[in-house]
Amino acid sequence: MNTRIKLIIAVVSICLLFISITCSSPTEPPSELEPGRRDYVWTVDTLKIPFNFLSRISGTGTDDVWAVGSGGSLSTTIWHYNGTFWSTDNVSRGFVPRVIFSFNKYNVWSAGTEGKIWHYNGMWNKSFEFKKNGWYIGFEDIWGDEPTNLYAVGYTDSSDTRKAIIVHYDGKSWKEKKIPEFPYAFIRIKKDIKGNGKYYLLGNSFTDSGFLTSIFEYNGEDNIIQIYEAPFGIQTGAIIQLINKKMLFVIGNKINKYENGQFNPIFQINEPNFRGQIWGRNEKDIFLLMLDGIAHYNGTDVAYIYKNDHNPSISDAVVFEKDVFFVAADFNNDLNLMIRGTLK
Repeated sequence: MNTRIKLIIAVVSICLLFISITCSSPTEPPSELEPGRRDYVWTVDTLKIPFNFLSRISGTGTDDVWAVGSGGSLSTTIWHYNGTFWSTDNVSRGFVPRVIFSFNKYNVWSAGTEGKIWHYNGMWNKSFEFKKNGWYIGFEDIWGDEPTNLYAVGYTDSSDTRKAIIVHYDGKSWKEKKIPEFPYAFIRIKKDIKGNGKYYLLGNSFTDSGFLTSIFEYNGEDNIIQIYEAPFGIQTGAIIQLINKKMLFVIGNKINKYENGQFNPIFQINEPNFRGQIWGRNEKDIFLLMLDGIAHYNGTDVAYIYKNDHNPSISDAVVFEKDVFFVAADFNNDLNLMIRGTLK
């Protein structure tokens, strides 16, 4: 075999190897998202908890779901679903939870009133109590992307002043983050994991001119800026949500991304009963909170997938691969409703 033929064979072999490596590369663009399915089977568990309506929910799977509420007896504020039934341990704690967040079955966090944060590792124990002389502390959200990077947000109140607050857990201890004195209560925090890596916070404030809603961008350390503020209303109310590790922002009836310093709509919801809140698996599989039930956006259109019988107030949801759990309050009948949808 002459030298020229050997060279041609070598070049072809290298090209084929390159093509093979390229085709199997994990950096290959993902295939187009399929529209989310809508063929759910719905079941509802009812919980009667005197003077307490559960409002926040979290979990790691269909056999490990937590829900909390801030009213009633201190022994019935934390509930757990094991895949078969809901239960509470009936232990009275000096703790009024407002939010719950799960990393895994034995790493669960809850934050609430009086600046208290509790941790579950098989048993519930107080992890942190934030105090400031003359100030009331309340936490409204707790969230993290890993066990050594957890944030709790809320507010501090004195007799005439409200300020936003952020505390951070590094796996060992909680510390307050130094931020400007925003006259807000932070009620949500999420991180744009697959985007710019920044955190986004939702805040609200009561002023002499009315109720304001606001969105902040935060680098996790010392830089926080306000990127949206408006009087709260049907066309101006804001919600932030993390879906498929990407941040989405609902302003009025539009779902937006935040890119290059501006909100860019990706979909406008024309349903008059839309109430601003969303949850989902990806941008083509989003659940929409409606006045009279739950609707679904599949990347093309919106359709109802669940209609309420007694118009319960849905407050939160947790989404798994084939299941979704909604927590709702039926105020007329003094019941908590745990609404579960399972794909056929």
